[in-house]
Amino acid sequence: MIRVSDIMDKEIINVKNGKRMGFITDIDIDINEGRVLSFSTTGDGGGGFFSRGIDMDVIFWNDILKIGCDTIIVNIGSEKRLDIDEIR
Repeated sequence: MIRVSDIMDKEIINVKNGKRMGFITDIDIDINEGRVLSFSTTGDGGGGFFSRGIDMDVIFWNDILKIGCDTIIVNIGSEKRLDIDEIR
């Protein structure tokens, strides 16, 4: 079993692009079904009460690949493919 407080301490990483998405700031729960629907994050580095004006990302439960010891790995969006000319 995982506690909400344990999940909120884990950093979220998107496997598609390697982007750090920050930390969970809110959880959307369907109380009738008894399941988590989504998580909200506020940017890279957390947020909370003092983070007004920062864009909020929503991560749906189905987008979570793995909840590890320190991180939550998610699969959101599309991969950015770099052209060899962009690297040079």
